[in-house]
Amino acid sequence: MNKVVLALGASIGALAFATSAFAHDMDTDKDGLYSLAEMRTEYADLSEAQYAELDTNKDGAVDPEELAAAIAKGILESME
Repeated sequence: MNKVVLALGASIGALAFATSAFAHDMDTDKDGLYSLAEMRTEYADLSEAQYAELDTNKDGAVDPEELAAAIAKGILESME
C-alpha cells in the first residue's frame, strides 16, 4: 500500500514539476496561485463554477498542486 501511495505522490509531483514550466507564465502576479483571470489565459472557457471545483481546499485560488491534480485527473488539458 505504501508503495502505491508513494508512486502516486511521485507521479503527481513529476506532473506538477513539468506543468510548472508552463504554469509560471500563467501566474502573472507571481504570487504562486492562479486566479480565475490568470487561468482563463490558458483555459479561456473556464467558468466560475469550474474554477471553484478546481479549488479543492476552498481558499479562493487554485494552487500548483490543485492545477497538477486537475491535469492528472483529465479535468484540464495539459499546458504543453
